[in-house]
Amino acid sequence: MSKKTITDNITFIPASDNPLSADVYFINGKERTYVIDVGSNDEALSLVEETDNKTVIITHFHEDHASNLKRIEIDDEDLLVGDYTKKVYDKGRVIKEPFEIKDGVDLKVFPIANSHAKGSLCITVNDEYLLLGDSYYCSAKGYNVSLLQEEIEFLRNLVFTKAIFSHDEKIHTKEEILSELEECYSKREAGNPYIKLW
Repeated sequence: MSKKTITDNITFIPASDNPLSADVYFINGKERTYVIDVGSNDEALSLVEETDNKTVIITHFHEDHASNLKRIEIDDEDLLVGDYTKKVYDKGRVIKEPFEIKDGVDLKVFPIANSHAKGSLCITVNDEYLLLGDSYYCSAKGYNVSLLQEEIEFLRNLVFTKAIFSHDEKIHTKEEILSELEECYSKREAGNPYIKLW
């Protein structure tokens, strides 16, 4: 499987369905390569393992994004995770507050409230691209009203112009995703903590 290019310093391995494996992003810095998610299939594992001088950032604990952590040798210092990913895999350095990396590229790692997975992280690249993992998506129950409101407010105040979701190769504008999430939020009903869209 070959990498696809987003910019001169952002490439990715597309998601796969069998086995279900998330997109894996590679951001080239001056000294290190920053790998966002590690997927679950052998192709992703191979490309992650052959990347030298890497820092891995896991967006959330779901197996399609993180199960290759079980097969990768990496020091905790070089693995940035949310608190729930740490609980599931017992690896990595937990990011609880915004965390910035400057290495010829400006990365900012943020915890993000969302309806899809506890303890999620998102990453901005040069204040232009936002890598959201699955945080845009809801859970099987739908969108949690209070978490969706918190996520919308967070994204509104975050500096980025383009957003990328896992399992979707399209590049979305900030305005598009805010409009879509606000449309979902407008469907909330009094007394119901979830918004079902189906």
